[in-house]
Amino acid sequence: MQIDKKQIAVVKKSLLKFDFTRLEERCTNEAQTRFTLVEPILEILGYSRSDDMVTEVSAGFGKKNDRADIGLFVNNKLGSMKPEIVVECKVFGKKLTDKEGSQLNNYFINTPSAKIAILTNGMDWKIYAIDNNSKETSLNPNPFMDFNLSELNDETIENLTHLKRDILRISLKELIEDAQEFFFMTRFEDAFFEILFNPTDELIKTIFNKMGGQRITDSAKNKIQNLINSGNLRLITDRLSIEESKKDGNSIITTAEELKFYHAIKTLLIQRKEISSERISYRDQKNSFLILVDDNQKKMICRLIFTHNKKKIEINGKPFELEGLDTVVNLKKELTEAALGYFA
Repeated sequence: MQIDKKQIAVVKKSLLKFDFTRLEERCTNEAQTRFTLVEPILEILGYSRSDDMVTEVSAGFGKKNDRADIGLFVNNKLGSMKPEIVVECKVFGKKLTDKEGSQLNNYFINTPSAKIAILTNGMDWKIYAIDNNSKETSLNPNPFMDFNLSELNDETIENLTHLKRDILRISLKELIEDAQEFFFMTRFEDAFFEILFNPTDELIKTIFNKMGGQRITDSAKNKIQNLINSGNLRLITDRLSIEESKKDGNSIITTAEELKFYHAIKTLLIQRKEISSERISYRDQKNSFLILVDDNQKKMICRLIFTHNKKKIEINGKPFELEGLDTVVNLKKELTEAALGYFA
């Protein structure tokens, strides 16, 4: 779901003015956390305490008198007592675990009007939704959004802005669809990982047949099983990327040779514990191949330039001839220093 940048800017401006100081003193119990921290943040998101927010929402079953801390009204009226969002608040600093998630789930189940649910201690915010592909009527145990307001970066503020009342009045359905897509992708990734981590005999036989094999032996089976590893999967992923570029008709095609140097440089860099593998990426351009930090062109580690008769690498604007992977190893000091500048 795309959010208007102006909406994000409005939330950001209010959050930057918000008083996050001395929270341990001001939020010593759940009630104080709710009144001092959670409700004011909800007000920033456009929920009026008098018109769109109700506390102590009845969410029990039968004789139980369980109550959710807050009910939020997006399109429904306050007088209807049918909140579309239930919020469970915990004391500031308390770790949010599956136990608290289970409590929120019970409140959600007993609030039929609810579409999404929020678990928060004022700083940690976990946003949940029902999984439409499940036979259960309960929340998916995994939040589809999870962020902490101690890090007021662009991603955190954008996530929080998704909950803005005037946005949800138009796009609550779209947000729930995003949640369903998140759950689908999570299940896919889990299933795909399980297949590759514990390959079945059927998968191994399929691969063997694609290799032109006739009758699989225990030896061949063990070889294929050992070859299903992260290194070979990375190479296959790179080949897929190249083929997809060709199929889509992209004018810029990332070559296997460029990827070979990228992986060699990345492997060399992450030998330093300060350098995070996840933050290193590449960007292929028409005349050069950039190796970056945070996919940010302003955080360039080096540039590879390959022509039909010459290969070179530029580090901090200084060119070096590339005669093979040995050149990369010889430039370890220069490459590492260039990268470390972005990991301070």
